[in-house]
Amino acid sequence: MDKTTLSLSMRELMPFAENEIAAGREVLLPVKGNSMVPFLRDGRDSIYLSAPKQSFHVGDLVMFRREDGSYAMHRIYQVNQDGSYDIVGDNQIACDKAITNGMIKAFVPRAIRDGKEIDCTKGAWRFAMVVYMKLRLNHPKLTQRLMRPASGLFKKIHNREA
Repeated sequence: MDKTTLSLSMRELMPFAENEIAAGREVLLPVKGNSMVPFLRDGRDSIYLSAPKQSFHVGDLVMFRREDGSYAMHRIYQVNQDGSYDIVGDNQIACDKAITNGMIKAFVPRAIRDGKEIDCTKGAWRFAMVVYMKLRLNHPKLTQRLMRPASGLFKKIHNREA
C-alpha cells in the first residue's frame, strides 16, 4: 500500500481546527518550533486546543492569530486594562502586545509532555511555568544560570503530576 504524507502549514490547518473546536471537539496538535522551550519541545510534545474562554489569566496557554495571519501558541504574560493581553513564548523575551479576544482562536487546557498528559490550568506545573515566564522576561541572565539546577526540580514536578 502506497503511503502519502500531507504536510500543512498552521495557516492551512487552523481553519479546520477552528471548525472542529466550534463543533465542541478538542484538537490535538504536535508542538512546532522552539518558542515554548523548556516546557514544550518541537517533535516531542503535543497540545490540546479547545474553545477559547470568555477571559484569560496570566499563565494561560492560547493559540492566537497575529495581524499578519500567522499563528502562535504562547502564554498570557499580562492582562491589560483595556482587556487585551500581552502574550509571550516561554523561550522568548519579546511579547506580542494588545492581543484581543477576537485574535485568540483556542485555549490550551492540557499538553502531552514527554509522553505524559499535563493539566496546564492548575497545580505545581502551572505555578512553575508562570514563575519561569516572569523570571525569564524580568531577569533573563539569572534565569539562564538557574535553569540547569532547576531542571531536576521540573522533572520531579512533571513526574509527580503526570
